Amino acid sequence: MRRRLRVAMYAAAALATSVLIAGCFGSDSPRPGSVDGYVFKPAGYSAVAATTTVRPAQSAALVAEPAPAPGLKVLPAGARGAPAPAVPEGYEPCAGAVVRVTGSSGLAVTDAAGYFRKDGVSPGTQTVSVVYEPYRLDVKVLVRSGQVTTVNETYGNLLGKWTVMVYMCADNNLESAAIADMNELEEVGSTDEVSILVQIDRAEGFDTSNDDWTGTRRYYITKDPGSLGYDTIVSPLAPWDGNYDDRTEVNMADPAELRDFVTWCVTHYPAQHYVLILWDHGDGWTIWRTARVEPRAICVDNGGSEPAALDVDQVRAALQGLPRLDIIGFDACLMQMIEVAYEMRGVADIAVGSEEIEPEEGWDYGAALAGLVADPYGTSPWDLARAFVDTYLASYGASLSWGVTQSAFRLEHADEVAAAVKALRDELLRRIQANSGGSDAAKIAQAISIARLDAIQYWNCAHFDIADFASKLRARVADPASGISAPAREAICAKADALVAALSGSWMYAGAPYARAWGNGLSIYLPDRYSWSPYSKYDYLLLP
Repeated sequence: MRRRLRVAMYAAAALATSVLIAGCFGSDSPRPGSVDGYVFKPAGYSAVAATTTVRPAQSAALVAEPAPAPGLKVLPAGARGAPAPAVPEGYEPCAGAVVRVTGSSGLAVTDAAGYFRKDGVSPGTQTVSVVYEPYRLDVKVLVRSGQVTTVNETYGNLLGKWTVMVYMCADNNLESAAIADMNELEEVGSTDEVSILVQIDRAEGFDTSNDDWTGTRRYYITKDPGSLGYDTIVSPLAPWDGNYDDRTEVNMADPAELRDFVTWCVTHYPAQHYVLILWDHGDGWTIWRTARVEPRAICVDNGGSEPAALDVDQVRAALQGLPRLDIIGFDACLMQMIEVAYEMRGVADIAVGSEEIEPEEGWDYGAALAGLVADPYGTSPWDLARAFVDTYLASYGASLSWGVTQSAFRLEHADEVAAAVKALRDELLRRIQANSGGSDAAKIAQAISIARLDAIQYWNCAHFDIADFASKLRARVADPASGISAPAREAICAKADALVAALSGSWMYAGAPYARAWGNGLSIYLPDRYSWSPYSKYDYLLLP
């Protein structure tokens, strides 16, 4: 088993599920709470010695921040009124670890006993990130108004360890693929520590298996013993208000239905970690609320009088205010875009998806979840995200005539990538406008056009791999033969380098080398001047 940072409990508290969901902290206005705990590291390990050879970028971003703000302090060992927990075998107290808690500002640092305390934390589900080079540990806690919440990595503050939610929109031509993926989920099944839940909406006329029922159902996924054949869904229906007959038809393209499903899951199956997978067709960030045509965002539902789909801003709105997701996955085409990631950064920690279109079979759920079910305590959210990537890519390998892509991206870096994109864009515009009518303007515009034509493009859409475009643009601009003036070349190249760097840290995982040949993890909408549509509605997005 992997050696890693450990956070230990010195007090335990029973938490009410109703508090988790409704956010009810009593009749008074919620007051900030506190988070504390002890951190242990592998015995004999020194972060100081490791920083000369290992310095993961995701950790460096935390360590490089200023010292804790005035008023924040690490409590001395004798001031807490509670004994320190027993030191785990093979570990020792970790002094100097940097602790960040979402819903609060500033940082905390562990003292000589490994203890930290972070005050001024907003009530609700928050993420505690502990960094001690090269280790990083992310733990979810439920902070209650005016109370101290103690972090407990092993058992957590909530019931269960993982809840995996699959929102399977199959009321369309992907119905057969949905049945196949249900059976893949049953290859592993739920356990006491991992709850796998599915809401599936079937269509008519595409798949007649499993009694050919239509409508919408919720399942608690259990392991298939194989006695009925592995093509048969054996999992029990989960308790729900639906009647579970052909009249139970839910429009899964309605954001209220997505919110209802996630709320139901975290109410009945509360956990330390939450994963939500949106399963269906996908078309990236596209917004089509005023003109439903063939392109769509995600979650197409053909069950009504007209086809409908969820737009990416509707997904974000549906999830806001619910417990924060460790992973939001898109088992759909074309969804791993900076535009989508920027929308999701407020509701999830990690995004997993594909820059390119996906084959109909989608993810390999049995392989992806096998490690989690086998070792729910030893699997971190980043471990699981990487497993989604690796197993997806391995299931196709080099068997396709076109490349498959899949990546995992820590959404805490979405702001950094967006800022780098904006800086490059602004520099290009400034240089073109400052030299309007001059040689630089025409030559920079030509460099942009050529870089766009050379960059990796996805499915004939105006979707391009960001890092590849920035690299191609830099190479074109940097070439003295481009005729661009030296000051403009240097400024544009610096901004392009910064963008590539923002996409190249260990917060981005794009899988095996053969997969990276088809993409570096994130795409971007990059139309030419003739492809803009009045229905694009790009300004609906949060991306600056």
